[in-house]
Amino acid sequence: MNHLDRLATAQRDAFLRRTAAFPARPDPVRPFLVSEGGPPALIAEFKRSSPSHGAFLKVGRAEQLRRYAEIGASAVSVLVAGEGFRGDVEDLRRARQETDLPLLYKGFVSLKEQIDEAYAYGADAVLLIAAVLQEEFPAFLAHAHDRGLAALCEVHDALELEAVCAAGARIVGINNRDLRTLDVDTSRFLALAPKAPRGTRLIAESGYRTRRAVHEAITAGARGVLVGEALLAGSELQAPWAEVLRDVG
Repeated sequence: MNHLDRLATAQRDAFLRRTAAFPARPDPVRPFLVSEGGPPALIAEFKRSSPSHGAFLKVGRAEQLRRYAEIGASAVSVLVAGEGFRGDVEDLRRARQETDLPLLYKGFVSLKEQIDEAYAYGADAVLLIAAVLQEEFPAFLAHAHDRGLAALCEVHDALELEAVCAAGARIVGINNRDLRTLDVDTSRFLALAPKAPRGTRLIAESGYRTRRAVHEAITAGARGVLVGEALLAGSELQAPWAEVLRDVG
């Protein structure tokens, strides 16, 4: 079993152990602000820990979310996986109370009921990983859309990219981190982006620490960049997003 399989299995097992009924959703679904035009979006990530880094967060969640809004994030990714990340859906529920930004339920979804959970706890979008869902991906994408949620459809290679686009994916994340091995290579986005069908809203994920790397991704076609560690552990990307984007292209 590779690293990705272990993470997906651990989150599924944790989900199945939960016995409480889903709460009533607190508010309507917000639009997930990744468009085909206008400035590329910053999706800022909230997570407590990661397998590659260890613990984050020298400040509280509410303060971090305020900071994301201040620097110009368009949305917040909330890590809900416990294994390796110390996340929980309670972080998502509380984040919904602490920010008006759209929220992404980020984890390793392998059950349709996890999409229902994402909706109930206030998510506006859900991460669907092609390598986890494989042939079930189209059904999970349809279920997310039936719940009114956007789907960030994550791929790692050209075959996955072709498959999710054929299934109707509208927002596609190209993850530079191979979750099977945890290796990161930002050239993955640069290589795969030209293979996406025209009109696909591409999100560059993982490994972005410098303005130069962000600019390269945007020039290659990124309509958004998902940044976690660089905002949590310190980097030049902690500047206002409009400043990061200055002179792009």
